[in-house]
Amino acid sequence: MTPRRPHPKYSQFRFDAGSIALNFVTTVKHRGAQPRDLLSTPAALDDWFRRAGFSNLDVESSFRDAEEALLLREAVYRTVRALIIHETPQAGDVNRINATAAYSLAVPQLDAASYGVQWESAHPIKACLAEVARDAVIIIGSSERHRLKLCANPGCQMLFLDNSPANRRRWCAMSICGNRAKVTLHRQRKMGVSNECL
Repeated sequence: MTPRRPHPKYSQFRFDAGSIALNFVTTVKHRGAQPRDLLSTPAALDDWFRRAGFSNLDVESSFRDAEEALLLREAVYRTVRALIIHETPQAGDVNRINATAAYSLAVPQLDAASYGVQWESAHPIKACLAEVARDAVIIIGSSERHRLKLCANPGCQMLFLDNSPANRRRWCAMSICGNRAKVTLHRQRKMGVSNECL
C-alpha cells in the first residue's frame, strides 16, 4: 500500500483562519486527534512571524520568547473555544491576552539615507505578540464574535472566523475537512446500499 501524503495545508503554516490571532492558533494541527505543534523551536516561531507578514522587524526569538508566545497562543485558543461552546473563558487567559496586548508596538521611522520606512522596536518579539494579542482582543470583543467557529471535523477542531455571507461555514476549509466529510458520507451511503442488497 502506498503511504498517503498529507494535504499541503497540513504540513505547513496556515493563514486561512480569518485573523492573525486565529492564524497563530492554527500552529497546532489536529487539536482533536493527535496534536502537532509547528512552533516547537524559537526558529519556527521566527519563521511564522516572517510568513505572517511581520517581516518589517528583525526577529530572533529566544526559548523564553517562544515559551511566552505559546502561552499566548493557548490563552487565545482556550478563550475563543470557550466562547464558541458558550462557556466562560478563564480569567487567567483573558489577563494574559490583555497584558500581551499592552506591549508596545513597532513604530515606523524614516530612514535618513533612503527616506524609506523602517520599523523599530526595543523588543521585536513582544511587538509581534502585541499585534497578535490586539487582534485577539478585537475579534473576541467585537459584535462579529458570533462568526467565530470550530471546525466540525472532530479530529481537526481548528478555530476560524466565518466570513461567509450566510455565516454557515462548518469546516476550516472545504478542500480539506469538508471534502473528507463528503467522502465519508458518500462511503457510508454506498455501504448502506450494499448492506440493504444482502
